[in-house]
Amino acid sequence: MDTTGLVKVMYIAGWGRSGTTIVDNILNSYDGVFSTGELFYLWSRGLIEGRKCGCGVTFPRCGLWADILDAAFGTGRPDPRRVFRLQRQAIRVRHTRALTGPVAGPEAEEYRQVTNRLYRAIGEVTGARLIIDSSKIPSAAALLPGMAGVQPYLLHMIRDPRAVTHSWMRKIPQVDRRKPAMMHREAPAASTMHWLVRNALAERLAGAYQGRYRMLRYEDFVAGPRATIESLLDFAGVDAGTGPFTDENTVRLEVNHTIAGNPGRFRTGEVALRVDDRWRQEQTAGPRLTATALALPLLHRYGYRARTSRPNRPAPGGAPHVPEQATVS
Repeated sequence: MDTTGLVKVMYIAGWGRSGTTIVDNILNSYDGVFSTGELFYLWSRGLIEGRKCGCGVTFPRCGLWADILDAAFGTGRPDPRRVFRLQRQAIRVRHTRALTGPVAGPEAEEYRQVTNRLYRAIGEVTGARLIIDSSKIPSAAALLPGMAGVQPYLLHMIRDPRAVTHSWMRKIPQVDRRKPAMMHREAPAASTMHWLVRNALAERLAGAYQGRYRMLRYEDFVAGPRATIESLLDFAGVDAGTGPFTDENTVRLEVNHTIAGNPGRFRTGEVALRVDDRWRQEQTAGPRLTATALALPLLHRYGYRARTSRPNRPAPGGAPHVPEQATVS
């Protein structure tokens, strides 16, 4: 919490498999920054299902989150199943436009107050100057500008939809469950439609954030990781200090307390950051053509070319062009 008493929250929006987990984990490794991971899933995956916290223990056994919940609600914790029902009734993605503004329906307002108390407790318990919430749900992001005592920032992350489609089709072990399982997979058409909807809605929210909106392409992030991350901290008014980077492209990740997300959230220690472009060699023609055709309305807007053999255009807003060597793993 800063000296004004406001809780600074940077909400990461977009569609999954767009680099949000690694950006989230790097930000968490700076002094004064705390990442919740996908806070939206605290109630379902954390408290109801009892999945693992980023620290490695099951969520109900994590002492830090127990302290946060106590600070937020004391002995009157909300029933996780009720909060989950509120999410399903009033915080669906299709409700995003209706939720933008200071007043929403009674169920949405109840959920807003629960989340507000959580953010305040996180700031109080961790002492963080900046909280990162990588839930990505646009309807939940729509509630932040109307929260009392919260200064919200919106980070809209985008990745080439062909790369996103390829990632969603891969078999990835889900390591935070009590029993072994695989992560949910998406077909090319479904993944690309989600990509279109989530990115369009994230852009629509920019006005509600009153100048505290930033768009970031995954490809530009991996072209200059340290400079990109430090520019995000500067954007939120947080001093980067010495930080976790050992050089421009290598970072030492700290243990985190994230809720849900890509299995990469459990990775700690020194990590060399390189673009993941396996899709260029591994993706077959069918999924690539499907993603290209469906994404065409926004493809060029975000600087991606229909022909993947050609380099990307500069990103909207003058973000740096991705150099050729950055596309090599």
